[in-house]
This record gives sequence, C-alpha cells and structure tokens, in this order.
Amino acid sequence: MKPLRQFIVNIPNKFKDEVKLGDSTLKLVNKFNEFEHRYNYGHIVAAPVGFKKAAIGQVLYFHHHVVVEQRYDIGDDLYLVNYDPDGGYGNHAIAIENEAGDITMLGDWCFVAPANEPEEETSDSGIILSVKEKPKDEGELVALPEDSEWIGASVGDLVGYRKNSDYKMDLLNGDTVYRMRTTELVYVKEA
Repeated sequence: MKPLRQFIVNIPNKFKDEVKLGDSTLKLVNKFNEFEHRYNYGHIVAAPVGFKKAAIGQVLYFHHHVVVEQRYDIGDDLYLVNYDPDGGYGNHAIAIENEAGDITMLGDWCFVAPANEPEEETSDSGIILSVKEKPKDEGELVALPEDSEWIGASVGDLVGYRKNSDYKMDLLNGDTVYRMRTTELVYVKEA
C-alpha cells in the first residue's frame, strides 16, 4: 500500500493506560484526562509517494487528532496521518525520529523544551534569598525544520512563543517538549 498524501502508522494502543511504580504496574483510567494520555507517535508502515526522508519502522510524531478522530483509523491498528510539506493546519505529521534518536521536523513544526526551574539566589549557608521565576512562554529551541534560516532563530536559542501554543509531547527518550508551528515563535532572547 502506497499512500498519496499521508503516512500510515501503526499505533497498537491509542491511550497510555498503565503507569509503572517500582516493580508494580497500575491501570490508568484515562477518561478523566484523555487529552494528556493520548499517544502522539507510531511506527511508520508507509510514507507518502515521493517522500524519501523516512524508513519503514521509524517513529512518526503526529497531531493528537489522529488517535481521536475516527476518519484516520483504517483498521488493524493502522492510522492515516495527513502530510503537507509546506505545513499549515492540514499537516498532522510533526517529526520523524530515526533509530539513532535523530529528529527531523516536518512542514512548519518545531520543538521547544520547557524553561528550566526557577532560578534561586542562595546565601553561602544555603538559605534561599530569592526565587526568580522564568517567563512562562519561553523555552529552548530543540528542533527546527530544514531551511528555517528565515526565522532568525537556531537550535539552542532561548525563544519566546505565543500564549497557548505550548502543547506538551513526550519523546521516546523521556524528554518533554512543546510542539508548535514556527510562526508561533515571537522572539529570540539575547544574553
């Protein structure tokens, strides 16, 4: 099967329904916060015609609508993920991760790491004198699509982004990032 404009991914389970606590496994009732417990990645079964940046079995990160909207479910744990190389709201394919853990962003998506914990000023004896909160809508730019020089930001920069564009995603390596469109970046913080 060779899709024309979509990826086909295998997603055995749409929601995270177990939590590990030490040696124990607890069942998670995700109906109370299903948005937070959706899987946002699957293994590539097929890529769009002419798309050469992905291999079968690699991980594709995608928009959360894929596991919720019935129209993307094609049966046998297979789902369609819309792809538009130019980006835009019709592009649900966010990034591809290869076996080495390298991430390639797709369309106009980027990953931003959440800002670190608040900075504390302490005395020599260890008493906390003040806590400087980091701005909520800032983070470190982790990944950008190819040919993004026009944005004026580079991987590693501390960037600001528009309010409510910080949609959390968990990567396979355990890191938490925000996925957003490059157009939602608003500034690079200078040192």
